[in-house]
Amino acid sequence: MTEVSNAFHPHARSVHDLLFAPGSRGVLIATSRDPDAKRTFIMTPPAGTYVDGPAGPVAIKIPVTAAAATAISRETRMLIVLGEADLGGLGLTIPRYLETLDSDGLPAVVTTVVRGAPMSVGYHRWLHTSRRRPVAEDFALAGGWLRQFQAATAGDRARITWASEVADQLRARWPGHPRLEAAYLRLTAADRQLKRHRVAKTIVHGDYWFGNLLVNDGRITGVVDWESGVRAGWPLRDLVRFALSYCLYLDRHTRPGQQVRGHNGLRREGFGAGIKYGLLEAGWLPDLVRLYLRTGIDAVGLPSGLWYGAALIGLGEIAATANDDGFAANHLELLAALPHWPMAEDLSGADAR
Repeated sequence: MTEVSNAFHPHARSVHDLLFAPGSRGVLIATSRDPDAKRTFIMTPPAGTYVDGPAGPVAIKIPVTAAAATAISRETRMLIVLGEADLGGLGLTIPRYLETLDSDGLPAVVTTVVRGAPMSVGYHRWLHTSRRRPVAEDFALAGGWLRQFQAATAGDRARITWASEVADQLRARWPGHPRLEAAYLRLTAADRQLKRHRVAKTIVHGDYWFGNLLVNDGRITGVVDWESGVRAGWPLRDLVRFALSYCLYLDRHTRPGQQVRGHNGLRREGFGAGIKYGLLEAGWLPDLVRLYLRTGIDAVGLPSGLWYGAALIGLGEIAATANDDGFAANHLELLAALPHWPMAEDLSGADAR
């Protein structure tokens, strides 16, 4: 497999060489101020630049910081892994690695372009999340793509140690936090449920939320930003991440204290009100969230009743790994505030697999 690092061959082509080559045209489509900030360009290089590459536009992701360079190197390795996997038609929805460029001593990656609009565009459109039908379609698209991807990349089975891994990460990141022990107890409860079971590990995206899914004409046409991916991980990670992120922003366009349109049990009150609503309350959206989680868990051969324990671990994972400390701490406190198990569902009869 191709090796990628932050070190470059002294004659490596620079970002400048490609961006400003005669006949090239490009536009900046994304930038950020995060600790791992990157700038992403879509450009059409001169004809013949990539002999086995696309005839049209390519994407160039350029690091702004050293942390961003590390993230780009991780994503590059994942794209190479994905390019070597037997994904069938799904391979067309994932950017293909083309080249690593030198950006003042840091790696910039060039990939093919996958077309489509981020699902976030529709999500934030007026009344989109207030109506059952478009929300159900979003969950169906995300769940359908993920089930196909996990089936195509399933590998060896292993006993699920996800909860204990996240608990260790939390303790390492948040020593002395006043809500750490309460959060740890929630993960311990989830661990008791999940560790009895085995599941096939799969390739994991690691940040499978609606902003990284591109859609067009009622289907997912692209899944981007693979810098948090792993070659063999717990398939529940991506499943849960989509549901939690979808619920988190339901109140984004509602004034503090007001009821969120279309959701009788949801008001904009503090951080994570949408997640509490989606996991604990009654209503058409909580029904969709639980159906999505149950269906995805069942698809990987696990008892669907594990959905809530998996959601708790997913919250802990965000608290342990999110780049922004404030965002991560909010998830830690949210996890600590949730009940260990809110539903009268009996998991004791579920066979360990």
